[in-house]
Amino acid sequence: MVRRKKLAFAVLAACLGIGTAGCGLPGQDTGAVSTEKITAFVEGLASSGEESAASDTDETAAEDVPNEAVTEEGGWESEESAATAQTDRYAYQTLNDTEKVVYDEIVAAFENREEEVPISTLDEQELENAYLAVRCDHCEFFWVEEFGYVTYTRGDTVTSIDIKPVYAMSAEEQEELQSRIDAEADRMLADVPVDGSDFDKALYVYKTLIDEVDYDVNAADSQTIVSAFIDHATVCQGYSYATQYLLDRLDIPCATVTGTADGESHAWNLVFMDGAYYYIDTTWGNSRYINRNDAEAEEIIPYKYVDYDYFGMTTDMLLKTHQPVETVPLPTCEAVADNYYIHEGLYIETWDPDRIGEIFRQGYESGSGLVRIRFADDALYEQASQYFLDDGALFDYCDGLTQVRYLNDTGNDVIVVVF
Repeated sequence: MVRRKKLAFAVLAACLGIGTAGCGLPGQDTGAVSTEKITAFVEGLASSGEESAASDTDETAAEDVPNEAVTEEGGWESEESAATAQTDRYAYQTLNDTEKVVYDEIVAAFENREEEVPISTLDEQELENAYLAVRCDHCEFFWVEEFGYVTYTRGDTVTSIDIKPVYAMSAEEQEELQSRIDAEADRMLADVPVDGSDFDKALYVYKTLIDEVDYDVNAADSQTIVSAFIDHATVCQGYSYATQYLLDRLDIPCATVTGTADGESHAWNLVFMDGAYYYIDTTWGNSRYINRNDAEAEEIIPYKYVDYDYFGMTTDMLLKTHQPVETVPLPTCEAVADNYYIHEGLYIETWDPDRIGEIFRQGYESGSGLVRIRFADDALYEQASQYFLDDGALFDYCDGLTQVRYLNDTGNDVIVVVF
């Protein structure tokens, strides 16, 4: 007997609903979809009919996909891994030996545009684990539209599983798009600080993508890197994949993570910078996204700017607004050296009005136009807001300043001053 299953390849879709902050995950038209089976990058398992491959034609029901946190972690810093080309990939290192082999088989099938390939497991869960890891580690497969598989059984025994990718375009169209994507990626990276730290390079990528790519729920190909590099308009999946694509070219390990943010489905990145793990959310770094339903914020700063709150986040910082779906086990990010505010000396842990005033003064005199300062807790934030803004002490440090606009980012304890 043959049981056909289909895994939706690109399931994260354009952000839905005014007033939401995440990217929606709409239903996929893939047949009899089981809505109980939702994991990162995969929405459901769909039956698309069956063919007789043996005398037994009884269909075996698909098992539910577990969606539980896994405590075991992979790691880019690990020196022990299977002898494959994937040793620098984060999710790959979280797999067991069989899953690693299946992972390699999936990658090879995509790269070679194979239409049907037998794989080295009889366990559907191992196949799904391998597939999810591929989607976490690999952002480049824009030409793959769907990923299906066929399970062959005799009675209640699985005898083999074949994977059956479906491609969105011809090989010629793929090659032409790849050339255009690479040319655009090269242009975007032309001014990257090649001798800089991982922080410098990753921040450059973060700023460049936010400056050059708009958030657009109607963007074409928004679930792939095509949207970011060709159309310069995308949603969270496109932003995270584009971030990963550019960081890969700079040899900075990066993976795409999915989950929810403020209750809506979302995607962002896990990055290994300067020897430690951090989270980066390029989508939320775009002020046009984060302020899109805040008329007051748009009036105060009517142009797109880079919001640094979401660069170099720890796990604790991330979990204030984001919740990963830990289909792929994730590390605990505790390092803070490459958090933007700490790295740039814009993080205030004790009350020091002269230090804070000096930061404002330097920003004012340099003509930077916008100064952001983050405070360690609510009390410090409130004290600074009262002293510098309500009581007007800001004018004492900025000679000649007559008026100022500001935003109070209460959720992140950040004061944003616009000169």
